[in-house]
Amino acid sequence: MLDRPTESPSVVHLLSGLEVGGKERAALRLARRGIRVGDRHELWLFDTPYRSPGSDLDPGPVPVRFVPRRPGWDFRFVGYLVRRFHRFGVGVIHAYNDTALCYAAMACALAQSWAPKLIATFHTWPTHGTLAAKISTRLAASRATALTAVSDDLAARLVTAGWLPHCQIIRNGVDLDEFSPNGDDGGWHGRLGLARDRPLIVHLARFDPVKRHVDVIEAAGLVHAVCPDAVFVLAGEGPLQAEMRRKAASMPFIRFVGNVAEPAALLRAASVFMLPSLDEAAPLALLEAMACACPAVCTNVGGIPAILAGPDGRPAGILVPACSPADLASAVVQFLRSPSLRAQLSDRARRAVGQFSFEREWGEYSAFYRSSTERVNKVNRKVSAMHQN
Repeated sequence: MLDRPTESPSVVHLLSGLEVGGKERAALRLARRGIRVGDRHELWLFDTPYRSPGSDLDPGPVPVRFVPRRPGWDFRFVGYLVRRFHRFGVGVIHAYNDTALCYAAMACALAQSWAPKLIATFHTWPTHGTLAAKISTRLAASRATALTAVSDDLAARLVTAGWLPHCQIIRNGVDLDEFSPNGDDGGWHGRLGLARDRPLIVHLARFDPVKRHVDVIEAAGLVHAVCPDAVFVLAGEGPLQAEMRRKAASMPFIRFVGNVAEPAALLRAASVFMLPSLDEAAPLALLEAMACACPAVCTNVGGIPAILAGPDGRPAGILVPACSPADLASAVVQFLRSPSLRAQLSDRARRAVGQFSFEREWGEYSAFYRSSTERVNKVNRKVSAMHQN
């Protein structure tokens, strides 16, 4: 029989990879905080192994294991998970999005007496839109102790469309100490070879079709025609990066800076933050920009309007229609020509983001972790006593 720890079973965060993205950052932050308070947290990646700090998020002190799965539905991967549950004494498995939930639920069903508690969090709409995927996800959801989504909008859509029978909301949070207007700006103007008075318009997102970098590039050309000093900074990496670089090759006022290790500094240097996505639930980049008092121009999609509404209902940013570079450009120009508007919405954004603190998010998840850990500790002690006798 494999040795198992008898106390403090680990919390395993199950997700596809550690590429730079909101879901991945959220999982990593929870794991780091768990380790800081003395719990055992690990990241298990099943599609892409951790590569390097330049390509992926730096896990720091968090152990990362690669548990590979084959394309399609991989039953061998399920068995691999079950064996690892036993080997490492997993008490809680925190699955991120539908694929992780389905695999974790089946593994928990087969693990029998050593089945971890299962928590599932949806950061985005399900990956596969087929009826079979919906049925599988709903069945998997019946194994979960908690089903959560990061925004009211996403939770309501998942339940209404039949993906989940119910869904609790645990909103994304932001570290309000790390992300604040107070602190240096990383010397970003100097790093880009620009005078300090030139406005930076920042788009911080992975290069994925849903993030609509193509609209940013078109809007940049429109803004440049009336505000030639403005510089657009596109931070992040992803499959569309090479194509976007080609589109912007003749536009020196667009700069590509790759993954940014300290986004707070870049956001402090920015005059405007842009997020023209086709869909979003509770984007961390937007919350971080708001916490840094950077005024935002975003598309009116998903959970964004609720975030920018603010607790008093007054707008904390400018909303524009999706797939409309002209509206994006108009909103950016409005900000650049009105310092008073920028100051007003910066102040509202900073106050509005207070309800999205990471401390609140951690408190809600840690309550699940703790209750599950206590249950598994009892099982561990009982199993150990049986074998000692």
